[in-house]
Amino acid sequence: MNLPLPDPQDMAPDPSQGTVIMIDDHHTLAQKVGVVLNPKGGYVRRHLRTFRHLVAQLDGARVIEASTPAQITAAIQSLALQKHDLLVVVGGDGTLQAALTALVESQPTDTPSVLIVPAGTTNMSAHDLGVRQRPAKVLEALHDSRRGVRAAPASRLRNALRVFDPHTQQAQCGLFFGAGAVVEGVRYFHSHVRTKGIRGALGPSLAFIRMLTSLAWKGSLPFSSATTARLHLPQHTLNARWMVILATTLDTLLLRSTPYWGTEKAPIHFTAIGQRAPKLVRGLFYILRGKPAPAITQHQAYVSHNLHTTTLEGLTEYLLDGEIFSTDGQLELSATAPVRFVMF
Repeated sequence: MNLPLPDPQDMAPDPSQGTVIMIDDHHTLAQKVGVVLNPKGGYVRRHLRTFRHLVAQLDGARVIEASTPAQITAAIQSLALQKHDLLVVVGGDGTLQAALTALVESQPTDTPSVLIVPAGTTNMSAHDLGVRQRPAKVLEALHDSRRGVRAAPASRLRNALRVFDPHTQQAQCGLFFGAGAVVEGVRYFHSHVRTKGIRGALGPSLAFIRMLTSLAWKGSLPFSSATTARLHLPQHTLNARWMVILATTLDTLLLRSTPYWGTEKAPIHFTAIGQRAPKLVRGLFYILRGKPAPAITQHQAYVSHNLHTTTLEGLTEYLLDGEIFSTDGQLELSATAPVRFVMF
């Protein structure tokens, strides 16, 4: 099978080996394979006919096309995959977020393995998890593995985030949570960058660079970003206006940044930076590398811990893997049981 797709402009960072990741180079071949193909994914949409042909070649796989969260949930329920099966998610971060929510909420301790085919507008999660091939190459590798002409894939166990809203009694699962400037940055990307036709990881990266440039040159962001929230942390409770709140189980974010410096052994990296945090411009580079000076980290405007769970109060909206959700009151963030992600 040799049907290469044009190379997307996704920049793939080398994932670091965090303590919460386990590598298994001899992953057992899945018993059943189910494929969720998002026909409206940023990269899929431009090459839909080819993608349909590629997934049709997978031996014994059942393929369902779905784009909305409700459709993705219905597709995963219909596939009825068990622990030793494989779910192939063809799409970007938003598609993966909806798939993880459906999986974890329906079978939290018996999830199938997950193979991400990074074919969306943004694919930050796939890159951090080690999927660095073009979408066609990932599907070709799976096809060859099913036929026995290629070794089985390696795998990584990674916790996901579970964001529970007690007001609505609903939960969302994903790998990257953000509030404040993170939400506004995504809106800026969609209104000022994506409309210019910039594709792949280049677009979000340009929006990120624009934000950092504004901070470095002007000391302010190109948009109104601060949000008031009360953070219930194991060590203390803080109520303030925050410029950035983020939580993730990923090791690296855009441009290989690692803006967290907690030392606790826990799967969730949590960081919050106050609206008027002192010495932010001077220490920005080191903050993005997770190595700020003690003079910065000892100030209460800078918070970073590794956590198993935390509670946030006062937010009106939040971001999860590129998707914006409304909320009213309290959010409970926790780590899910590990999900096995496979890669070739």
